[in-house]
Amino acid sequence: MIGGKGKGGLSPTAAFILGAASATIFLVFIFSDQHTRQPLEISPLKTKRQFTAPPDHANFENKVNNTSSIQAVKRTPKKQPHANQTSDDDQHLQDMLRKAALDDNTIIMTSVNEAWAAPNSLLDSFFESFRVGENMERFLKHIFVVALDEKAYQRCKSLHPYCYFLKQEGLDLSGAQSYMKNVYLDLVWSKLKLQQRILELGYNLLFTDVDVAWLRDPFEYITLAPHISTSSDFYFGNPDDLGNYPNTGFIYFKSCKKNIKVMDYWHKSRKRFPENHDQFVFNEIKHEIVKKFGVRMKFLDTAHISGFCQLGRDLSKIATVHMTCCIGLENKLFDLKRILEDWRSYLAHPQWERQLGKIQWRFEGGRCIH
Repeated sequence: MIGGKGKGGLSPTAAFILGAASATIFLVFIFSDQHTRQPLEISPLKTKRQFTAPPDHANFENKVNNTSSIQAVKRTPKKQPHANQTSDDDQHLQDMLRKAALDDNTIIMTSVNEAWAAPNSLLDSFFESFRVGENMERFLKHIFVVALDEKAYQRCKSLHPYCYFLKQEGLDLSGAQSYMKNVYLDLVWSKLKLQQRILELGYNLLFTDVDVAWLRDPFEYITLAPHISTSSDFYFGNPDDLGNYPNTGFIYFKSCKKNIKVMDYWHKSRKRFPENHDQFVFNEIKHEIVKKFGVRMKFLDTAHISGFCQLGRDLSKIATVHMTCCIGLENKLFDLKRILEDWRSYLAHPQWERQLGKIQWRFEGGRCIH
């Protein structure tokens, strides 16, 4: 009945009115709460439109977009292979460099073609110099040899564990190339991009031509302060003087961003000097790269890091000898063998006589040595 009492002493009519009122209040509260919270439930896209971006707008947008996935935040970018290299080839290169590197993460790199790698040619004489040098054989296992053709690669592998085939599409770099001819220029320029890649991978680089005799440790004359340490065709007494003439057939680069840019700039500068080799171009742009990239360049004294252009006379000071100012494979081989013979003769003298500094090279009968 409408006028009767239910449980708790309330009549059915009163209980119905109270229940309806409670339900109404609850619904008002729910809708009111949703209206209050709605502006906070926004997507990243809405965030860009509805909020004024902070001063660093680009970074703010990157942070918003990257919150869509935890994996996206944690993902580490994979190093991309260098131009003209497959990922497998680049991984092979990295594995070989890791094994060949010195303890201080330095790569000793040289390059050969078929003519230079043939039996009794420059590669054999190059390796021999380490065996007859003073405590130099320890470096042999760290030399990274770049082969420029298939036959050079096969010969290198028969002699040495770290041989890398730098494939050059459409180029035949196997023969004893004539100085300054087109194929010769392609040969000497072909190594620069690989050198840049080595620096990008975090290795210091000492590039040495294969017609260099290593007789003592040259690292004793390469300090950490300069970014670039280069041998000299002609050295005038001041290692910081850009008036010295560099020889890039024996040159050291520290691995740093500046030198990576230098290497790229050097390679691109070939277009400005299309008929010239890499060393000529380096000499032409040396002032530019010092000014543009802020690198310090040191020239190595020819009394220690020597060559035929300006040969150090005192054998007690010599570390390396480069067959510079000598054109022709046969001429280089002839005088390089004489250098090694003179060195053996020097070592046969008593220690006290060697220390006097009076033992010199034989100059008579040489084809380039003077």
